[in-house]
Amino acid sequence: MISFEKVNQFDKLYHVWNYYFYFAHSRLYYRNVRIIGEEHIPKKGVPTFVIANHQNALMDALAILYLFRNKRQPIFIARGDIFKKNVIVAKLLRFLKILPTFRSRDGGRDDIRSNLETFDLAARFLNEGATVCMFPEAKHQPGRFFSTFKKGYPRLAFRSAELSDYQNNLKILPIAIYYTNYFHMRYDLVMVIGEPFGLEPFYEKYKAEPNNAYLALNEKSKAIIQEMGIDVKDEEHYGQYETAFAIGRKKMIEKEHLPGKDPYSALLSDKKIMGILDEMHLQQPEKFSAIMLQAAEYKEGMEKLNLRTWQLEQTTSTFQLVLRFFWLLLSFPVFLFGFINNFVPFYACELPKRNLQDKMFTSTINFGVSVIVMFPLCYLLLFVLVALISHSCLFSLGYLVASFITIFVQYGWRKYAIKTLSLCRYHRYERGKNALLAKIKSARQSILSNLGL
Repeated sequence: MISFEKVNQFDKLYHVWNYYFYFAHSRLYYRNVRIIGEEHIPKKGVPTFVIANHQNALMDALAILYLFRNKRQPIFIARGDIFKKNVIVAKLLRFLKILPTFRSRDGGRDDIRSNLETFDLAARFLNEGATVCMFPEAKHQPGRFFSTFKKGYPRLAFRSAELSDYQNNLKILPIAIYYTNYFHMRYDLVMVIGEPFGLEPFYEKYKAEPNNAYLALNEKSKAIIQEMGIDVKDEEHYGQYETAFAIGRKKMIEKEHLPGKDPYSALLSDKKIMGILDEMHLQQPEKFSAIMLQAAEYKEGMEKLNLRTWQLEQTTSTFQLVLRFFWLLLSFPVFLFGFINNFVPFYACELPKRNLQDKMFTSTINFGVSVIVMFPLCYLLLFVLVALISHSCLFSLGYLVASFITIFVQYGWRKYAIKTLSLCRYHRYERGKNALLAKIKSARQSILSNLGL
């Protein structure tokens, strides 16, 4: 196994590399990165252990990494099996400041024993003032819910305290991560940062019986992150909860007088709706069952008609549809320029996604393949090609800038075109008095009414 002894040292190449990564992640891939509670982040040099819910594969780690803008280079702890692919992969992960930890199903006894070395190393880094990040669930979840917090996180936290003779003043920094869309670019990322807390209240329990201290720390940590984020505990009706979020989000934001364009409002709205449904499940089970049935029928009907909730929330006249088509026609040349020059990097991620078994890796592949690898490579080739044809590096640079700008134009044009065609389809159903659409509208109105909206 390669050595990880110097992972905590500041790496200049890694720092330079991260300028592009940060720009690509927080300015290109996401439309808006909203950070709540940034003032809670401990100063650089304070031993900080970051924990967060885990839903979106590598994108969760990047969200935490680019939370810090003070040249801090946090160390991550990830599942160890990915380090065993080959030495090159292991060295790349080390460059990215990732340490391996093995679960019982990932390897043999030697691998599990190596966890002790990893934890001792990470504990030492913490005591030297590093920032270490870990996902207590030990795997990502396919939706807005949490799984059990494992013992790895508290074991490492208490090991750090133990090695410092309980004098390191370690701070646990809890974070809740929320995405308005898991699978596509140009949506929003919200990070809610809680107040850091120490381990001092758990020390006596840890000295008497470590397992009880692990459970107590996990219980407190999970409760804090649950309070900040979204944790749908009803696994049986998870799909219906998501449907209720989509139906009620806009109305709840209006009712609570929240800023409509702030992605944090979407999180608060979903929490409010989840609370209403959870309470209804306990106090009015028959009413809850009726809403769940309506939500399931609504979702099934929307899928059959190939419609989206936003179409039911706006009225579009025939004249407005004509204007939309006119705008699409007028802007088509700009779209075409952007499409031609960005087709290869933009759609290079589609091939590796065809046989993707875990859909929560979708954004990771989008970002890793297209944004990180293909765009820089294709733009370099494009610059050289245009320079050779035009015999002008200045012209080639201008062409490259125009190509970059039209990334957003062609992506926005495509979304606008898809929405316009969807509105036409909805318009046709409405004018034809489609029976299923009428049933869907009735279910939606009933759900809104039962949610008090």
